[in-house]
Amino acid sequence: MKIEDFHFFTEFPVRFSDVDSLGHVNNAVYLSYFEEARVHYFNNLINLKFDNKPSLSIIVLEIKCAYRSPAYFGDTLRAYCRVSWMRTKSAEMQYLITDIKTGRKVADGSSILVAYDYQTGQAIAIPDDIRKAIADYDVITI
Repeated sequence: MKIEDFHFFTEFPVRFSDVDSLGHVNNAVYLSYFEEARVHYFNNLINLKFDNKPSLSIIVLEIKCAYRSPAYFGDTLRAYCRVSWMRTKSAEMQYLITDIKTGRKVADGSSILVAYDYQTGQAIAIPDDIRKAIADYDVITI
């Protein structure tokens, strides 16, 4: 993954609670970093609010993370994300996390997201207006 492939990013500091007894960010925390980027992406792109009555429920079907270099308490990270493909009910989101100060890659990964109706317990089609907004922003074919 290359930084040039991404249009969206968010930044955040590594919190003390993110660090394990070995002094670096614990592996499980990176999934939370991906989530943070994903929430900001949808909130900024399509004003998707994650509250008690969201306009679209998205669940994670699968997630992968590759650890490239350690991050430490006090580092400030930049998390890039983008939708790389989209089908009727699902999409892949890719992530890249870098250290702001050095530019080094800290982690990258991807997740498969599914639009979901909690009332019926079924996957649903991603609404056309949301599909178009994502496709236009990340320049993908739908």
